[in-house]
Amino acid sequence: MKFSLLLGLLINLLSFASVSAFFTAFAMNDASRSKRREIYDIPGSGWASPKWNWGSALGTGHDAALICRRQWGSTDARKALVEALLNPNHVSDETLSSIELADENRQPPFEEVKLVLGLAWQKGRRDGSDGGRGGYEDILSSMAAAKRYESDDEKINAERFVEDMVQRFDLITSSSEAKDAMRQIESDCGADIDAARRKCSGMVLTEMGFIKKGL
Repeated sequence: MKFSLLLGLLINLLSFASVSAFFTAFAMNDASRSKRREIYDIPGSGWASPKWNWGSALGTGHDAALICRRQWGSTDARKALVEALLNPNHVSDETLSSIELADENRQPPFEEVKLVLGLAWQKGRRDGSDGGRGGYEDILSSMAAAKRYESDDEKINAERFVEDMVQRFDLITSSSEAKDAMRQIESDCGADIDAARRKCSGMVLTEMGFIKKGL
C-alpha cells in the first residue's frame, strides 16, 4: 500500500516536472525569438512588439527609425547597403539548415532591412515610387499588422515576403531586364531563402531610387 502511494507520488512529481520544463522551455524560446526580432538592440522593438507603434511619434518604432535614417544618411552608406543585399555572402549548407543561422552570418540583420524597406515604402507612398495602388504600401500595411510575416516559422515568413515583393515589382520598373532578374531570384537562390529575400530587397530599393533619395 505504502509502495503504491510512493509510486503515485513519484509519478505526479515527474509529471509536474515535465510540464514545468515544457513551459519553461517555451517561455525561453519565445523570449529568444522576441530578442532576435529586436532592432538596434532597442528593448521592446520589432514589428510584433506592442511597444512598436509604427507610424506614431511615441514608440520603439519611432526610436528605431531615427537610428535607421541616421545610419543610412549618406549616399555611400546606402550604396554599400544595396550592394550587400544584392550580393549576400555565401554560407555553408549546414548554416542554410536554419534561416536564422543564415541571417546571423550576414549583415545587416534582416529585421533592420525590413525597417529600411518600411521607411522607403512610407516615403514612396508620398512620391509614388512604391508602385501606387496595390503596390508596396500593401506589404508595409501587412508588416505593421504583424501577422503575415511574424509567425513562429521564419522560413515561411521569408517565403511570403519574397512572394509579395516579387508580385509587385512590375509596378515600380519598366526594365524588362530587371523584371526577368527578379523573377529568377527564387530559382537562382534555391534553398537559400535568406539570400532570396535580401536580393529582392536590394532590387526593390534600387528601382525605388533609394541610393539617391534616401529615407
